[in-house]
Amino acid sequence: MEMYEKPGAVRSALDSEQAIQLLQRIDANTQKAVLASQKRLFYTKIQLSLLAVGTAAILCFLLLVGPGLYRSSRNADQALENLQSITAELAQADIPALMAEMDALAKQGQDSLDAIEKAAEVLEKLDIDTLNQAVSDLQKAASPLARLFG
Repeated sequence: MEMYEKPGAVRSALDSEQAIQLLQRIDANTQKAVLASQKRLFYTKIQLSLLAVGTAAILCFLLLVGPGLYRSSRNADQALENLQSITAELAQADIPALMAEMDALAKQGQDSLDAIEKAAEVLEKLDIDTLNQAVSDLQKAASPLARLFG
């Protein structure tokens, strides 16, 4: 029986050495996993910080620029409505009739200019000295009548 005990003792010693090596490998792997988890936690904290800073920056941007964008959008909407209104009015307008009226107005203006030119020619033909003499004579003739009624 002693013979059987020796091989079992050898086997037991081998098993305990393997168990120690196995436990050492488990310990090394556990340490590596802890380091990897710590790195992952560190990078997650960095990502969370960057996300918070980015969110704050976007929020500040929207608070500062948002009202201006809203006003610009409202003004653009009003301009578009005005443009649509003008387009509708132009579609309803009778452009050929308006052009005919403008032509008639221009012709009337030209006729007025022609009449003014004729009046200027008549005034140029008048002898101012003769006209002044006639006015003076009329004044002399009307003066005694003015005293009589006067």
